[in-house]
Amino acid sequence: MNRFILTISTCFILTLDAQEVNTNIDELNQSVGTSSSSIKSSASNQESINVIDKQTKELEFDYKDTYKEYENLKLYNDQLQKIINSQNEEIESIILQIAELDNTNINIIPLMLKMTASLEQFISLDAPFLLDERMERVRSIKVAMDRGDVSTSEKFRKVAEAYQIETDYGRTIEAYRGSVNFEGKDFNADFLRIGRVALMFVTTNGDKAAYWDMGSSSWVKSSGSIKRSTEEGIKIALKQSPPKLIKIPVTSYEELN
Repeated sequence: MNRFILTISTCFILTLDAQEVNTNIDELNQSVGTSSSSIKSSASNQESINVIDKQTKELEFDYKDTYKEYENLKLYNDQLQKIINSQNEEIESIILQIAELDNTNINIIPLMLKMTASLEQFISLDAPFLLDERMERVRSIKVAMDRGDVSTSEKFRKVAEAYQIETDYGRTIEAYRGSVNFEGKDFNADFLRIGRVALMFVTTNGDKAAYWDMGSSSWVKSSGSIKRSTEEGIKIALKQSPPKLIKIPVTSYEELN
C-alpha cells in the first residue's frame, strides 16, 4: 500500500514536472520569438539609420560643393564688376577724348590745309628736282584731306611725312635720271642734286650741261670745269667714284634778292 502511494506520488510529481517543463519551454519559445522580433526590428531600424546617415552625408557633400561653387561665383562676379566699372570709366574717358578731338579737328584741319598749300607753293618755287614725284605727294595729301574714311591722324601723318621728306632733301646728295626742257627742247639727262645748294645736269649723250640758277629760276648753260664737276659729282653720288672736292655753281644771297 505504501509502495503504491509512493508510486502514485512519484507519477504525480513527474507529471507535474513535465507540465512545468512544457510551460517553461513555451515561455522560452515565446521569449525567443519576442527576441527574434526585437532583433529583426532593431536590424530594420539600423538599416533605416544607415540610409538616413548616407543621405545626410550626401546632402552635406552637396552643400559643401554648392557653397564652394557659390564662393567661386561670388569671386567671379566681384571681379567681373571691377572689369565693368573699369570699362565704364574707359568709355567715359573715350567720350571725353572724342569731344576734345572734335574741338581739335576744328582747329587742326584748317592748319593742315594751310600747310599743304604752303608746301605746294614752296615746291613750285624751289629748284625743279624730282618735281613730278614731289607734286604727286602733295596731290595725294589733297585727296586724303577730302576723304571721310581717312582719319585726322592719318591726314596729319601724311602732311608731316611730306614736310620731313622736303627737309631731308636739304641735307642729302642725290643723282638720278630724268627729263628736262632746255633751250626749247626736251632731253634725257643725269641730274646731280647737292642739298638745296646746287642742281645740275648733263644730257645722257654728254652734249649739253646746265645748272639751276635760283636768282633767275632758270637753267644756265655750263661748260668747262662746271660740266666736268657735274659729271664727277654724279659718279660720286652713285658711289662709282670716291668722294672728292668739286666745283659747283652757287647762287649768292644778293642774287636771290
